[in-house]
Amino acid sequence: MKFSFSVCLVFVVFSMSSFAQREKKDCIGIPYSHKLNQKVPTDTLKPASFISGTPTLYKYVEGGYSFGTNKLSDRAFAQVYKVTTSYIVNGIALWVGAKEQIGSADTLNVIVYKLNGPGTASDGPVNNAPNSIDEILKIPVNLIDTSGLTFLTFPESYIAYVDYAIGIEFYQMGNDTIGLIATKDGDANRSELSWNKCSDGTWQTILDSINWGMDIDLGIFMIVDNSSANINDNYFLDGIKLSQNQPNPSSNNTLIQYEIKNNADVILEIFDMAGKSVISKNDGKQLSGKHNIIVDINKLNNGTYYYSLKAGNHRLTKKMIVSK
Repeated sequence: MKFSFSVCLVFVVFSMSSFAQREKKDCIGIPYSHKLNQKVPTDTLKPASFISGTPTLYKYVEGGYSFGTNKLSDRAFAQVYKVTTSYIVNGIALWVGAKEQIGSADTLNVIVYKLNGPGTASDGPVNNAPNSIDEILKIPVNLIDTSGLTFLTFPESYIAYVDYAIGIEFYQMGNDTIGLIATKDGDANRSELSWNKCSDGTWQTILDSINWGMDIDLGIFMIVDNSSANINDNYFLDGIKLSQNQPNPSSNNTLIQYEIKNNADVILEIFDMAGKSVISKNDGKQLSGKHNIIVDINKLNNGTYYYSLKAGNHRLTKKMIVSK
């Protein structure tokens, strides 16, 4: 799959009511202790402000998370990435600082947006806001990791050769809450690459938001092919390499290969689309290196599932298809 879109000129007037109750002073910024540049692989593209800035979890005084589920019923947040040279994209990494699950797990939509819609920035209306959708990944809230990054892979890699945005959409999540890590206000150097989709469906940069005006970037990153992006790869994805199951689709047994950087206790779980664990295999204490797991999936119904490998305190998740 490839991005193949162009920018079009559109103008819209935004409703002031979307931000009428938002006050910057209502946001509490809590410095986040996990330093991204100490653990994150170099083949994860991230805004420059996360390298030199201060990771921060923002909460509202009245409850909820400023960049996630909050009191104003915002619909989505997105981070823009500028493409100066084409590269291969394999997936998305989310940096979630907090979540609360009530009852069964709700589903979070992770979206790749084309930048072909109307919006408002600090200097007025623009024509390159996140708009039409190029890709949607869905993940149950119980599979989101708050101790590090949550890695989601696309069914097929594709080439990014024009600017795009990636975001989370959560207004249909129900009772569960989620909070993205952002950078400290002022760290983004007024790049205006972070966007908010208001309750009325309009897009506005977070820097321009009325009574908000925060200069931040969001913890939504891209996993890329390091050779295509000319990035030096010295690290695993949080210490794990997880291959696509073979064959895929599978009918009886499926082979899952993984590699871990350090010795770790390894558990493989398979979840259905609702986030219910349907298979769990404890692989025990494994030495660093490459390993194989063969999973009997005869009892699974046809459909799409997640297989999630946990090694130590980190987890990597991919999709698989069962077809008999």
